[in-house]
Amino acid sequence: MHRLLLACSLLLGACTDDSSPGGTLTFGATCMTPTDTSTECESGVCTNSFDMLGHSVCSQKCTFGMNDSCPAGSTGAKTCNMKGYCKP
Repeated sequence: MHRLLLACSLLLGACTDDSSPGGTLTFGATCMTPTDTSTECESGVCTNSFDMLGHSVCSQKCTFGMNDSCPAGSTGAKTCNMKGYCKP
């Protein structure tokens, strides 16, 4: 009886909804589906707001003009664009 109860609790635990961010792609990595609830990116943000890149990237949300809230991008600069995403 105890084994059956343990097996059922393990199965129920495996079926929980984990909709929080936590993907494997890091800041600046190419991602596929632009969304602020990405399961691809560690930050939970995949954006296509950087036209010059030509593809979507993992980023993070920020407030325009508050560049210090962003990690350093590929050029070493911390930049928040007008759409509210940190430039990789």
